[in-house]
Order: sequence, then structure tokens, then C-alpha cells
Amino acid sequence: MKHNKEDIKQRPKKALLFPVGLFKEIRHVFKYIYLSLTLSMRKKISFDYGILYWVATIVTTFIVLVGFSFYDIQQRSIEIVDGVFEMVVPFEMGVYNMDALTFQLESISSENDVGVQVLMSRQDREDVGYTITSTTYSASLYRLSYIDRIPLLFNEGLFIRSANRYYKINDYHTVDYEITTIHNIKSMNKTRLVLGGLLLFGQLSGFIFMSIIGSIRLKQVFKPIFTMTKAAEKISINDVEGNLDVSRAKYELKDLALTFNDMLDRIRSDYDKQKRFVSDVSHELRTPISIVNGYVRMLDRWGKEDEAILEEAIEAIKSESKNMQVLVENLLTLVRSDNQTLKFEKEIFDIGKLATEIMKDMEMVDEGSHTFICDIQMGIDVCLDYAKIKQTFRIFIDNAMKYTPDGGEITFKLKQEYSSVIISIIDTGIGVNKDDLPYLFDRFYRSDESRTRQTGGHGLGLSIAKAMIIGQNGMIRVKSKVQEGSAFIISLPVNTSEPCL
Repeated sequence: MKHNKEDIKQRPKKALLFPVGLFKEIRHVFKYIYLSLTLSMRKKISFDYGILYWVATIVTTFIVLVGFSFYDIQQRSIEIVDGVFEMVVPFEMGVYNMDALTFQLESISSENDVGVQVLMSRQDREDVGYTITSTTYSASLYRLSYIDRIPLLFNEGLFIRSANRYYKINDYHTVDYEITTIHNIKSMNKTRLVLGGLLLFGQLSGFIFMSIIGSIRLKQVFKPIFTMTKAAEKISINDVEGNLDVSRAKYELKDLALTFNDMLDRIRSDYDKQKRFVSDVSHELRTPISIVNGYVRMLDRWGKEDEAILEEAIEAIKSESKNMQVLVENLLTLVRSDNQTLKFEKEIFDIGKLATEIMKDMEMVDEGSHTFICDIQMGIDVCLDYAKIKQTFRIFIDNAMKYTPDGGEITFKLKQEYSSVIISIIDTGIGVNKDDLPYLFDRFYRSDESRTRQTGGHGLGLSIAKAMIIGQNGMIRVKSKVQEGSAFIISLPVNTSEPCL
């Protein structure tokens, strides 16, 4: 079979690309199998590391076998070259006994199953040169000499090594030797098989040992996850009690367990708030509905003939209907705030002027029950929702009026500090207990359970006010002391940019 020169040059490249292509195909097969299997996390990790181990095993075995083969060929080549050199040196140049040399060369070649070629030449005499070639692999040696000098003949499974030697006859005469050996790679198959088998046996033993130990360790590592899974399965809408035991968890799993416990705490808190919210809404609606039902029954019994009873019932029903409408509108405002859909129609206005007008209105409504003190800086333009800021101020002032005894003081301060306007509503009322302060803005929350419908409202005012302030990039904080009063401090941005955004 004939091979052209270009085909011979391309064979090393093709041989190197073959393992790469094979590895890609194997990877696609394992990926398909991996995606097709329904495994637990522990089994998937074991599967992944098993595949990685065997890929590393195959690559390591291949490298060891190839490295051993090259090393063995290198050592054999050195020994043969040294032997051939010692054989040819004793013959004087020009008086070679070619038959004797060829016989000895054939002997070395057949004993080692190696093709040998010796090129001899004298440095001072270009016309004197000899070539001795063994009959073993003579065709390959011929191709090497006359067609192309390549390091590896893949089609014959041969590996070529060349070495140069010289012998100095005197100061003026030197004999150069180029000794080429061709080694049959296939003849080393038995050695490679034995070595490869030993390697695979050792790696298989290591894999079995690693699988047993790894399975035990993985079970220990995943035990906290199994515990968390069981704990999560026990959680229901009616049972959110209990936390995970983090004493045995380590490293990232401990962080996961702590995060899980924190999540359970938030769920419990939100669930308690939800139950309280539903209970409070039911309570707030129960009273007006009961009143309406009572007047309806009264109308049904006497109202058809008694105009006074009819008038009283109609006014009561209208009042309670309005009360329920306000409650529903307030709840809708809070829901929109939660969903971040509460709209703000901003405009530029003088917030000091607005505060002055509201204080006059509230003082008129109060009818002299309290002393109102105003410390308001005028001429501060802001870009806010006028109606919602007006509602917010009224909520805080109305709250101060409700819980400040007659004769007490209500102070309203407003001033600009840098790029913010600071509003303080201070009263000398009953105050709020320190433990109740964190919950003061919760819906339907009342620090004093004696706060009933006699004080008016539904317990949503402060929640709505906070939503309107936060929604306009403001901040709010409260300071209070029992029997001394409370102070609500509001910070709103001063922004007069055009257009007002």
C-alpha cells in the first residue's frame, strides 16, 4: 500500500486528534445518561465523582503506559547504539569487512527485534562512506533514508530513534557514524498489558475503598439536610412551631440551618400578624354590622309607623356605612403600599404654608381642649403629594389630640436641614410603653387595650401615615415615655427639580 508524503505528515496530527474526539463523544454519552437518570443529590455527587475518578484513571493509565513505552524505547535505543558503535569502531576506515559487520548487525537486530542502520563517513574523505542496513524492517529503513525522515511511522507501529557518534583517528581524521534504530511498538504489547492491568487493578481497589468511605462520609454530611427536609415536611399552616437543631451542623450546612430557622421565625411572625389582622378586621366590621342589623330589626318592627325611629335608624346606618367605607379605603391604601402600587401625584408646594393651615383647622376642631404651639419655617418648597402629606399631618395631630388629656400641649415644629425638611409633632399625652414602640405602626395595634371605639378610628392611622412617608422617600421615628408624652419626627426630602418627579 503506497502512502504519499503529505499523508505521512498528517498521520501524527490525526493520531493526536483521535483521543480528543473520542473523549468528546464519551462526554456526550455520559451527559445523556446523567440527565436521563433520576437520582438523589447524594447519588448524583457519587456518580459525578465516580466518572471523574475513572476519567482520571484512564488518562493516568494512558500517560503512564505511553511514558513507560517511550522510556523503554529510549533505554533500549541507547544500549543498542552503544553496542553497534563498539562493534564498528575497531574496523579501520577503508578496510571494512562488510560481511562481518553485516553479520554482527543482523545478530544485534534479531536479538532485540530492532531494525538498525549505520551510516559511516570520513570527515576528510567525502568519497568514502558506507551504509549497513539490517534485513529487519529494511523497507521502513529504506523509506526513512530516501523518502522522508519522520519520528513515528504510525501505519507500521514503528518508532524511530537516531543517534550520532564519531571516532577520532587522529588530529586530522574523524569517522562519523549515524546509527538509526527502528523499534516495533507492537512487540511491547505484552509488557504494556501487564503494566496496564496492574494499574487498573490498583485503581479499581482504590475506587472500591473510596466508594465505601465516601458513601459513609456523604451520609454524615447530608444528615443535616435530611433533618431539615423532615422538619420542613412537618410545617403546615396550623403548625409552624419548632426550629432545626444546629448543634451538629457544620460549615455551610450550619449557615443553611440558621437561615432556615430565621425563615421559620419570619413565617411565624408573619402568620401571627396575619391572624391578628384578620381578627382585628373581623372585630372592626362586626360592631358596625351589628349596629346596622339592630337598626334594621328596629325599623322592621316600629320604623314603618314612627318617623323618629325611622330618622334615627337612617342616620345610624349612614354613619356606620361611612365608617365601614373608611375602613375599607384605609385597608386598600395599605394593600397598595404592600404591593408597591400606591400612586403619588407629586407637585411643588410650600410645606410650611400647608402645615400652618392644618394646625389652624385642627385647633378649631379641638375647641380649646389643648394648647397648640407652632414653630414653622415658611418658604420651604417640596416636591411631594400634597393630598397625602396633608392626610399624614392630620393623622399625627389627630392622634396627639386623642391621647393628650385636656389642657395638655401639642407642638408642631417644621424646619429645613440641608436637603431635608424635619417635622416634629410633640404632645404631653399618656405616652407609649417602651416595649410597645416597635409595634406602634402595626395595623390595628393599640398599646393600650382600653383604646376603643370611643377614641374613634380603627387603629390604621399610623400605619397609613408611615406608608405615605416611606413611599415618598421619607423616614419616621418615634420617642415616647409613659405619662410624659410622645414625639414623632418625620424627615422628607426637599426636591424642587423641574419637572417634579
